[in-house]
Amino acid sequence: MTTKTLKLTLNLGKKNPKKSQKHSCCVYLIDDNKQLLQKNDNAQDSLKNLIQASQIRGKVAETFLHLDLKTAEAILLVGIGSIDKLTGGHLQKIANSIYNALAKTHKSATIYLQDCLDEVQFGQFSLALLNSSYCFDTYKSQKADKPLLSQIDLSVTVNNLTNYEQQLSLQNAIFAGQSLTKDVANEPPNVCFPAFMAKQAHALAKQYPDVLTVKVLGEKDMEKLGMNCFLAVSRGSEKEGKLVLLEYNGLNTTKPTKKTKKAEKLAEPIVLVGKGVTFDTGGISLKPSEGMGEMKFDMGGSASVLGAIKALCEARLPLQVVGALACAENMPSGNATRPGDIVTAMNGTTVEILNTDAEGRLVLCDTLTYVQQYNPSVIIDVATLTGACVIALGNVRTGLFSNDEDVIFELEQASEEAYDRVWHLPLDDDYQEQLNSHFADVQNIGGRAAGSITAGCFLSRFVNDIPWAHLDIAGTAWVSGSKAHSTGRPVPLLLHYLKNKV
Repeated sequence: MTTKTLKLTLNLGKKNPKKSQKHSCCVYLIDDNKQLLQKNDNAQDSLKNLIQASQIRGKVAETFLHLDLKTAEAILLVGIGSIDKLTGGHLQKIANSIYNALAKTHKSATIYLQDCLDEVQFGQFSLALLNSSYCFDTYKSQKADKPLLSQIDLSVTVNNLTNYEQQLSLQNAIFAGQSLTKDVANEPPNVCFPAFMAKQAHALAKQYPDVLTVKVLGEKDMEKLGMNCFLAVSRGSEKEGKLVLLEYNGLNTTKPTKKTKKAEKLAEPIVLVGKGVTFDTGGISLKPSEGMGEMKFDMGGSASVLGAIKALCEARLPLQVVGALACAENMPSGNATRPGDIVTAMNGTTVEILNTDAEGRLVLCDTLTYVQQYNPSVIIDVATLTGACVIALGNVRTGLFSNDEDVIFELEQASEEAYDRVWHLPLDDDYQEQLNSHFADVQNIGGRAAGSITAGCFLSRFVNDIPWAHLDIAGTAWVSGSKAHSTGRPVPLLLHYLKNKV
């Protein structure tokens, strides 16, 4: 077996210059039998004595920080519970406890993992450490002191060292994408509107010109294409709706020139579609004022697709992927769509809009139709679509709907690897009957019963026979309450899915 220390550099900006603080720390893991999980022949006896003196019980995320005044050596003991029952959730708690214990007092740390984590657990743990360092304080006039901790080294003893190194590289890419997702989703709605999302896409293309190109459709373009469902949402706002298309070509790294003018055409790419309602008042079907401020997160689907494209560019996966951001602001005004209006979707389907607060499926249905021009191998849409999904699954699992068994299996597998979990829900034809309209081909709501399912059924009418999945992230895209913030999900799920397609 090979022992190597892998470096994990945290994205913390400037270091805190306090000189009195200890610069490095050794971190050891303890199980619930008070047993040290790493062999350290040089310090085994002293560590056993420290465990006994600390009275640490080894419970998940329990910590004890020791500073030897004679040697100035710092040691952090961390409980992980039972090694046989270690879950992705436990690893996230352990990572957070390590970061919180050291962030303001140490510049660096070495965590002695040795052979106690397998490849998947190692990936989940390293991403959790990285995410622990994320902070969004753009609008704080008085900034808190930056954490001192800037690097964590992970010491592992394994046979397949290359696999662990590849895992660490993937998690660094995911963290970069997930941080971008959080950044744009945490922005206030007076800053983050459709044009802002287009600007972020162009900035990405400028950063990765060899693999990424961007195209943006405005409302005039959509009018010509007959995307009237999309326009029915954006028409109530003074902010113009935008359909932002990011084309990632990881198979050809030749930068477009003035002679070629455009990148090589993609062949049967994977298409990711994100709902990007940058603020959702509900339109004429106005939402209650309580909690409406959190409706800035209703663009979480497009934020996660943007972040996934960023992570792809960092990871350089040899794939062809299109990210489509369906961006609009849903506002009440004299121009806003009324309940009872009937519009014609891009594919010719007439839609009776009975509730203007069921707007996400309207921007998505036209976008799903549009992206089929790419002849995609699979389409995955991501949307903060229904409160019904929050009632069903809470904030733990994302709702998964699909017309293809292989896609279901692949997403479920990726979700377990990433610990960004999903739960498969049905799309039986029987549910389609709830969408029958007396005046049009379909209505945009199916009643209170099975609300997340009928929303998925509505979208399924616009994907024809293409393998497709719908991810309802209404409960997982952000954390509600006084400290509401974006989670950056499901970027880890999407990247593990894409990695497995290589």
